[in-house]
Amino acid sequence: MNDSLNSGLRFIDYNVNTIMFNTNKEFEDKPLNVKFNIDRFVEYLDDEDNTMLVTLDINIFENAEKNNFPFSLSVNVTGIFELENVHVDDRVSFAEVNAVAILFPYIRALVSTFTANANVPPLILPPINVVSLIENQDNRVN
Repeated sequence: MNDSLNSGLRFIDYNVNTIMFNTNKEFEDKPLNVKFNIDRFVEYLDDEDNTMLVTLDINIFENAEKNNFPFSLSVNVTGIFELENVHVDDRVSFAEVNAVAILFPYIRALVSTFTANANVPPLILPPINVVSLIENQDNRVN
């Protein structure tokens, strides 16, 4: 591959930390809009900040019984990334944004597969605007 196409961010691996699924036996069938919340957590593991863990915590259809959702599902996944030649000032705008963008499709696939195998209609999460996610989360913290 042409070296100019290589990114300063390498995706090493990911781990599914937890999946929690609860069926709402009282669900009354109705048209639904997908309701989910996502939080991200970033941790740098070494003194040079070259290894980064990005954890995404997704909660889908929270309070299923109260809100008449068919189920509730929470998924927590951590991705392991390495940074090469990424300046400290570019870490949030480049590395963290791109790491979330890389990791989220794995969660989408996991949710689709899990719900299909749980004998509920398969749920396909919509794509997200990662920049808006990070801005909204940063605004909640500040």
